[in-house]
Amino acid sequence: METTDCLSKEKLSLIEEVKDRIMRQTLEALLYEEVIEAVRTDREWLFTGKSSEGSKVHYSCRAEEKWSFGRIKVEPNSINREGTLCTDLYVFLEEVIQNHLEGAYTAQFIYELIETLAKDYQSKEIQVDQIPEQDRHYEALESHMVDGHPYHPSYKSRIGFSLADNGSYGPEFNQEVSVYWVAVNEKLVDVSISTDHSFDEIYKQHVTDQDQIAFEHILKEQEARDKKYIFLPVHPWQFEHRLKALFIQQIADKDIIVLGASTPFYRAQQSIRSLSHRTNPSAPYIKLSLSMTNTSTSRILAQHTTQNAPLISDWLQNIIKHDPLLKKEGFQILREIMGISYRYDSLTPVHYRLAYGTLGAIYRENISIYLEEQEEAWPLNAIQHVQKNGEPFIQDSILQHGIKGWSEALIQAVTLPIIHLLYAHGIALESHAQNILLVVENHLPKRIIIKDLHDGVRYTPAKLLQPEWAPLLHPEPETHRKFNRYSFLQTEHVSEVRDYTFDAFFFICMTELCFALEKFGLSEREFWRQCAEVIITYQKDHPEYKERFAMFDLFSENALIEEMTKRRIYGDSELYFRKVKNKNPLLLAKESLL
Repeated sequence: METTDCLSKEKLSLIEEVKDRIMRQTLEALLYEEVIEAVRTDREWLFTGKSSEGSKVHYSCRAEEKWSFGRIKVEPNSINREGTLCTDLYVFLEEVIQNHLEGAYTAQFIYELIETLAKDYQSKEIQVDQIPEQDRHYEALESHMVDGHPYHPSYKSRIGFSLADNGSYGPEFNQEVSVYWVAVNEKLVDVSISTDHSFDEIYKQHVTDQDQIAFEHILKEQEARDKKYIFLPVHPWQFEHRLKALFIQQIADKDIIVLGASTPFYRAQQSIRSLSHRTNPSAPYIKLSLSMTNTSTSRILAQHTTQNAPLISDWLQNIIKHDPLLKKEGFQILREIMGISYRYDSLTPVHYRLAYGTLGAIYRENISIYLEEQEEAWPLNAIQHVQKNGEPFIQDSILQHGIKGWSEALIQAVTLPIIHLLYAHGIALESHAQNILLVVENHLPKRIIIKDLHDGVRYTPAKLLQPEWAPLLHPEPETHRKFNRYSFLQTEHVSEVRDYTFDAFFFICMTELCFALEKFGLSEREFWRQCAEVIITYQKDHPEYKERFAMFDLFSENALIEEMTKRRIYGDSELYFRKVKNKNPLLLAKESLL
């Protein structure tokens, strides 16, 4: 007789599916970044691991080297160990990574992968068979995008979250999330606001009159009349796990007063720390400090980024306003209209290191203010999404318009504003699919809107089209540079600007779109031919930027892409990038057109 805690066959197959994905995605990255070596025989790839006794273990898989950057795609359920199907993730991680590699962070990397297993399985359990019609709008679709990063092996690690936390705050679970508020002595707060907004206007869209009365009553009870306060929102997980301990002295001194949760409920977006208001559909989104790590990034909010956010948004908005092509294409950004942060430089060095980036927020414009009545917006990675019933999210759209017309509309809408900002203005955006919103009309791609700009822009000041328009930014503190060497906005090297677009947009975002459309019969070569055609046509139409086409050469063999998995295994002591060499699909497509 089976015990009650036995997994059903369906659940067993589900967890096996997640384990296989983690092994495949890890193996794809390890092979592509040449962390491990393999011998290829047609579609079979042979590689080795090391047992706990130190002996060689023979592994193999079936894989394809794709035309897109030479990316490697491992077939599902094709990883074999000593000639037998490998389904044991723990053995795979021990033999292929822990015993085989000499990186200082292999144990941490393995931990992240095991956490990914638990959290991805948890989210897959509650995934609906098909997205209901009433959820085919941006805010709800954010909750249905359950897949995580398509390249990074620890695509859903969420280090710091327990499974209970994940169920409460993970976007896939669509829970009603409360926002907590604290009153902070105004002398200890930095606020940056867009020129056409005010603190009160933004604040009142998130705090009801009843909340305001309750908050004022708490301040009165605390007898804190000798200080003026600014109200800051706090994620409930951050409030419970970080704020109360890290700022206990400030709470005791009444420099911080806990006000409690406001009345409205929120919905977590894909980034987890960004929340959308459930009952005020035009309220700005709130991005909150969250001291957890997902993929390769800690989700805190550095002080300088909160202060730069409105400056960067206003700058980009001014460019859009005066740029005929961007206006014609309907390109927009979701401006970050206010940034607010605790002033950490008032803390002692020990306290500073612990608390930095843990108390702050960025308010971002709502998508609704940019949508016309007949338009709807999707997260761009919805194009890659396959529902639990096996049906791709975009299937009906492709059937309606045909793969050729639909793909051409998509590639034109997505690519043109990105390359125009790069070529004409010298500005690169961190334009991966989670940061791009696709606006469709009658299910046909029409234009894009970009979000998440406070640390997702890169440029060389002297190479801007209008350098006099550029904002005077708050510099990164030295401690931030040491903590995250990959995070910077300005550079003296134009190649780093080009590579920022090349890496996030073409290597990750467009390649994954390519793989998604391949399932509908659009070949990789045809996809990249369409991309190259958009770029070549743009260059013919804009000869005034001829010198900049060479400066920001997207057809180069020297473009660099980040080796994200090496970074997780070996740490940040050095920067890990690789040249695309002769596998740049834009270059290959261009050569085929000439």
